[in-house]
Amino acid sequence: MDLIEVIQQIIQNGIAELKLTDLVIGTVVTNAPLTIQIDALMQPLPEEALIKTENIMPKSYTGTTSDGASFTVVINQGVQPGDKVVMLRCQHGQRFIVLSKVY
Repeated sequence: MDLIEVIQQIIQNGIAELKLTDLVIGTVVTNAPLTIQIDALMQPLPEEALIKTENIMPKSYTGTTSDGASFTVVINQGVQPGDKVVMLRCQHGQRFIVLSKVY
């Protein structure tokens, strides 16, 4: 191995250690507090390590009909245990942006 190959190997190892932004699929373990499992060998990611987006939050609309009856329409159920989610790994794998459920 010559000097250039050694330098290239050192650079490749350094880049791999940085864990730049990566697309990751995880499984919701709990939703209150939100914890997500990304690898069977790792502990679930706690809510403090997750940046939640609007796409995974529960949303509903409550209104009233013309005759005064109240109704609620669920727009988004949010995430539930067992749901698969797509995430971006950032900050050297210390934080994850939870983008959406995977269908």
